[in-house]
Amino acid sequence: MAYFSGQGKIFVAKSVNGVVQGGFRWVGNVPDFKPSFDNSNIEHKESYSGARLLDKVVTTEIKAKISATLEEWSKENLALAVRGATQTVTAGSVAVGTPEAFPSGLVAGSLVPLKYQNVSAVVIKDSAGTPATLAATTNYTVQADTGMITIVDPGAFVQPFKASYTYAAGESTPFFSTAANEVALRFEGVNTANNNQKVIVEIYRVALDPTKELGLISSDFASFVLEGNALVDPTKPSNDAVFGQFGRLILL
Repeated sequence: MAYFSGQGKIFVAKSVNGVVQGGFRWVGNVPDFKPSFDNSNIEHKESYSGARLLDKVVTTEIKAKISATLEEWSKENLALAVRGATQTVTAGSVAVGTPEAFPSGLVAGSLVPLKYQNVSAVVIKDSAGTPATLAATTNYTVQADTGMITIVDPGAFVQPFKASYTYAAGESTPFFSTAANEVALRFEGVNTANNNQKVIVEIYRVALDPTKELGLISSDFASFVLEGNALVDPTKPSNDAVFGQFGRLILL
């Protein structure tokens, strides 16, 4: 009897028309991985028996999809999830001559996030002809790591307020900042129901969709699902009986 209960690692690599770029990387723990397969048919029914029986099926389309649940919230995995490209934010400053303007109409308790995080040397002035400087603690407080300003007392200062500050280096992954991600995918696993027989699955080209959701508030370990369509690999001949044009499964 050939039962299957799988465990293993998923590796991905950037792919351009079936050609791997830069090598594979392990995506971390994946508790659920499922390739799925489908096809579209045209069906013909005979018209001579009185029963309209099906007498011919022609396949017009074959397709394969993948679904993988990722638990590793690395910047590389998240970039795939939100179709973004992680950017390094170099340390810098918002100068006094070109300050960052706040919204108008702020009152005690108003919260204003600065554009950057991990801030220091924050100075907030008003918009008077001769700008006056608001007093830290008395008029506002700063949560330096998140860059959040809390207005304690706006007083009689002229709004909008304007901030200058310095900020540390960081990383940012904007949503939908890249085209669709195309990756090559490789599964290396074992069948624990058959003496840990080794199994390899290769899918040469996968056009990934952005994840449907990120569980940012959860009472359990959060994960996210990556899904995508397998694409034909034009670098492999259509009659290749060993590799195929979409992918293959290898039992070692």
